[in-house]
Amino acid sequence: MKNNNITPSGITSILLNKEEKNPGELKSIMTAMSDRDILIQKSGFLFNSSINGNCLCIGILPYFINGERTHHYDIELPESGKCILLGFINSNALLTILFKPESDTYKDGFLPGMADIFRDNYVRLARFFIENGFSADFELDLVTKCLFDEIKMFTDIPATVKELAMQETPFDIS
Repeated sequence: MKNNNITPSGITSILLNKEEKNPGELKSIMTAMSDRDILIQKSGFLFNSSINGNCLCIGILPYFINGERTHHYDIELPESGKCILLGFINSNALLTILFKPESDTYKDGFLPGMADIFRDNYVRLARFFIENGFSADFELDLVTKCLFDEIKMFTDIPATVKELAMQETPFDIS
């Protein structure tokens, strides 16, 4: 069933920073990640994510911890698979989501089938964010939109988290 024209993410199992969580436990974190005052205080948030079936593995860190800058390589995922999305929510409330290609997944273009998997992961991550309290109105940054355009990820380039979540994927079930 669709909620506000957005198909559910289908994610039922969550590993957050290598610990099992239920969606209710994640709502406060996702809401905080889109709270502008908290974003300014933390200078934003970094995340790495991977979706395997109905399981989301996500690691989230504030951009600064005790005055030290964090990095994506500080975030470990217990299961990563071939489709890893790296993200940054900056203090200006812009969302960057890039993919981390493995050399055997992306070399001069996606290997057959991999573009569909990445597209599905982008869309399901956006759906999951919205389902769990993240602001649907947050804009995708220029780098993310240019990436989508360059690799022809979507026919119509989404500008917000909601527009990304509303995209269809080859794996959506009607």
